[in-house]
Amino acid sequence: MRRLVLVVCLAVFLTGCSALPFDSPPPSDDRAVAAVEEVNDTVASVETYRFDTSLRVSASDGEQSRTATVDGTGSVDLVSKRMHATSDVEGETFDSYVTEGKSYQECSEPWSGYAVENVSDSGDWATVTPLHRQFELFERSNVYWRGNRTVDGNRTVLVVAHPSDDTVESLVERRRTETAGLGGNSFDNATARLWIDPETNRPVKSALHLELSRRGATATADIATRYAGYGESVTVTIPSAAYENQYQLGCPGS
Repeated sequence: MRRLVLVVCLAVFLTGCSALPFDSPPPSDDRAVAAVEEVNDTVASVETYRFDTSLRVSASDGEQSRTATVDGTGSVDLVSKRMHATSDVEGETFDSYVTEGKSYQECSEPWSGYAVENVSDSGDWATVTPLHRQFELFERSNVYWRGNRTVDGNRTVLVVAHPSDDTVESLVERRRTETAGLGGNSFDNATARLWIDPETNRPVKSALHLELSRRGATATADIATRYAGYGESVTVTIPSAAYENQYQLGCPGS
């Protein structure tokens, strides 16, 4: 049970993976396609931003049930190709960093140091960051216009997506999936939502609902990410321990 919860947390929170819909979705709405194209033009010029993420996972195997939450904040500098995120996982706080093509994930006590991993071989560093990774989901899925919505008192427009099988195969990196222990899982359903500022064409918030099954156990995950601070100064300093005290095969005990 705990393993399934952690698998979902890794899959959704750290790697931003997608999932399979139950049925083939209908064709995209023209208005939604136009909105996504406008956001794409805006996102392509983004240099810095900040994000806040919350994740809730509920899992059950028929006899036991468990709920876990993860909250995180982070900042991204796309010019220097650096990202820093701080995550609170059930009362424990962890820092993680991404620079160039490697990620450094702080290990839990009593272990010190960082698990190091290659994160992208595509040449497009931005795709490992939350905004670009989630937006790519909308670029490569059928999308649907849902009209005006209010977020924090401000008007936004909402676009909904349902990822296809091909999108899953192309976006989920095989090596990371196997490392995270996702082999043997069945992704059953997903709905992704994107709230857009109609004045700036910048994403304000994204959300993903995911359903997962594995060896008789089931889990649902809901993740919401808010984006802010576009263009503001961002400084990401990677601690020396990330380079000096490394685990190449993941944190001990993970």
